[in-house]
Amino acid sequence: MAVRLDDIGPLKPVLDRHPLGLATDIDGTLSPIADTPDTAAVTPLCRRYLEEISRRLEMVAAISGRAPEVAHRLVGLEGLVYIGNHGLSWWRQGREETLAEAVPYEAMIGQAKKDLAARLDLPGLLLEDKGPILALHYRLCADRQAARVAILDALAPWTTKGLRAREGRLVFELGPPLDVHKGTALTHLIETHRLSGVLYLGDDLTDVDAFKVLRHWRQEGKVSGAAVAVANPERGPEVMQEADYWVDGVPGVEWLLAAIASVVAEKRP
Repeated sequence: MAVRLDDIGPLKPVLDRHPLGLATDIDGTLSPIADTPDTAAVTPLCRRYLEEISRRLEMVAAISGRAPEVAHRLVGLEGLVYIGNHGLSWWRQGREETLAEAVPYEAMIGQAKKDLAARLDLPGLLLEDKGPILALHYRLCADRQAARVAILDALAPWTTKGLRAREGRLVFELGPPLDVHKGTALTHLIETHRLSGVLYLGDDLTDVDAFKVLRHWRQEGKVSGAAVAVANPERGPEVMQEADYWVDGVPGVEWLLAAIASVVAEKRP
């Protein structure tokens, strides 16, 4: 169970490691939870401190459920690694690249998008086309429970055909049935950058995969690391159970990033 983090001291053993990496979710972590995807915005303080940190760390990454181009635009910083669609898509040299394993499912997902758009007539439902993934947001539906049931019913034929449905915070996502998630993305970053220290920040169920992967690497003695949950009224209990520490909402993230920036500035002028 996560312990509240109100002092940077417990993270200093991680911050002492080289090479050191920081990976973070965006929505609900760097950006307050918004009613619709297009109204979300990373706070100026999060952006400022991330920029300072990125100048001194070997790797800083934003790992999001958003399309990577959107993640890049939201954070608005160069020099970061941008990973979207929970690891399915990467932002490389100014363009989006989807994992080759997802390509064979493009036609079926395209059919599913058309079918679901026609079948689901729910006031307030928002369908977000993210390339290899379709997101169905029901935050604005008047009866969220009824909307959830209707969405599950509409998704059933497509999951029967082999696609995978993933549930997040008031959203379902339909995509390829691949073992790809934020945890596999974090593994790739650790291996590629040969990281010795890793910090991960996140607030949603999809971040739990990264929490678990980081704990595995730590237990194997391969890295020094810490998973920090971002508490908000909508986070599930599993988020707090799987994290090492927690901070209170986006303001807590702003404090944490400021503290990290201060520590690494002293160690790496």
